Amino acid sequence: MRIAARLALHAPSDAYGALDDYVRGPAKQHLLGYHGCDILIREISEHGFTADLNAQIAADAVVRLRLPGAGVLVARVTRGEEGRVEARFVNPVSPSRLKLTLGMGRMAAA
Repeated sequence: MRIAARLALHAPSDAYGALDDYVRGPAKQHLLGYHGCDILIREISEHGFTADLNAQIAADAVVRLRLPGAGVLVARVTRGEEGRVEARFVNPVSPSRLKLTLGMGRMAAA
């Protein structure tokens, strides 16, 4: 499954850190902006997601994921590498809300 979405940095892992310290790479300015940058979600569940992006986000940073159809979800980065991010949602997302995402309506429940 591949889902196009937007990702933006919501808050650093500590309230006193500078936002730019949590992001590196070509998409840095977009991630720091309100609308974020384009990402490609590889895996998604009620608990979190894995995605490809053109930047590196530090672990523990809080991000906003905007999914087409399902709206905005807040997540905490668990692993950030160059070109890939893994995050867990702050609040688990119901399967019915995930099905609102374009392309997931026909997915079978696991």
